[in-house]
Amino acid sequence: MADLNPFSKVLQKHAGRAKERLLQNLGKADRTTDEDFDLHVKNFSKQQNAVMRLHKEFKNYYMCLRAMQAARRSLMDTVCELYEPCWDGVEQFLIKTEVSNKNFEDFCDKINCELVAPVGSYLYQFPEYTNKISKRNRKLLDYDNSRHNLQNLETMKKREETKIAKAKEQLEEARNHFEVINSELHDELPALYDSRVSFFATHLQNLFQAEAGFHRQDASLFLEMDGILDNLNQAYKKGAFAEKPKLCIEPSKNGAESKMPDPDYFLSQDNKVSEKKGQECRADSKNSEDSEIEEKKIDESKVQEDGSSVSTNESIAFSTPPTTTERNMNLEMLSEMSANEEITEEEKSENKIEMPPGVNALYQVQGTYKYAAEDVDELSFNVGDIINVVAYDDPEEQEEGWLMGIFNGKKGLFPANFTTRI
Repeated sequence: MADLNPFSKVLQKHAGRAKERLLQNLGKADRTTDEDFDLHVKNFSKQQNAVMRLHKEFKNYYMCLRAMQAARRSLMDTVCELYEPCWDGVEQFLIKTEVSNKNFEDFCDKINCELVAPVGSYLYQFPEYTNKISKRNRKLLDYDNSRHNLQNLETMKKREETKIAKAKEQLEEARNHFEVINSELHDELPALYDSRVSFFATHLQNLFQAEAGFHRQDASLFLEMDGILDNLNQAYKKGAFAEKPKLCIEPSKNGAESKMPDPDYFLSQDNKVSEKKGQECRADSKNSEDSEIEEKKIDESKVQEDGSSVSTNESIAFSTPPTTTERNMNLEMLSEMSANEEITEEEKSENKIEMPPGVNALYQVQGTYKYAAEDVDELSFNVGDIINVVAYDDPEEQEEGWLMGIFNGKKGLFPANFTTRI
């Protein structure tokens, strides 16, 4: 029986509280009121809602900054790849882009450390005060219950002094417990409410100072990069990057490289002709007939050579007409392009995942950035993961920029700007 005493005492206390709450709600028993404390509780609830809303907005702002940082780093990497090594200021431009990426990373870390984390820590104290207020209200019910029990015993026709004395002890004990916690809350709740001014001003100052410092450094870097690009444009206008024309030697039809004629060749040919004429003049008259015959032969051979050269040139000038394969080249290229488009559509259809049975998914999204859940009601996913988007259980709880989804059998919230609809 000794072991049952604590349990029976707790059960009796809960039964007494339930009875007292019912009588008060029905108006058959009066309740102890404290208007000052009710005002403190109202201010406490108002302050808690404000801090929760501010923490949510700071967190959403930080997540958007991270997405913007990833997009900006990708843009800067592409610009650096396109900036050719032979252009002026390439080393300075690459250094400036790296410094810009580092400044953005520091800015995001500063927002997280000076805004998101401190506001989250400040928010953690509100559940503790909520529990303390609930405990104070339970102690007040115990006090009212003990007070009404004593009044009932004192108004009975047959007074039982033993029960009255015990009821007075219970009333005194309940009053002490209530006054202790009530006095603490009367001091703590107003102090907490007054701290909202310093909290609000300090954290907004941190936000604006971080923004101003980041944009000041970013603007300075962008002006320097603009100067580098302006110098590059001026150098282009002066013709620094104009390509010089080169002598192109086309290969001959038989595959051998064609060579420029040597001027000495024509001089040697002229000398040979003059020497030949001198020898003909000094020749004996007896051989004149033979020389005439030889000249005729030479002339005939030259005519034959000229005819062969003309035929060669004509064969070069007039080539064979294009074949059927060349005429069908465009048709083959068009067929290949259409086949590639069909393959792309098939790959897109294969990437989609069928909806699991029993899930009324609105549509599916694919993760474009990795996200780690920071609360128990959020989802974690990697790049490429497929998430089924479902409707909110309560439309009034829908948050801007956040979606409700199911991933790996778990239902929770996730940021919409970290995914792409498929």
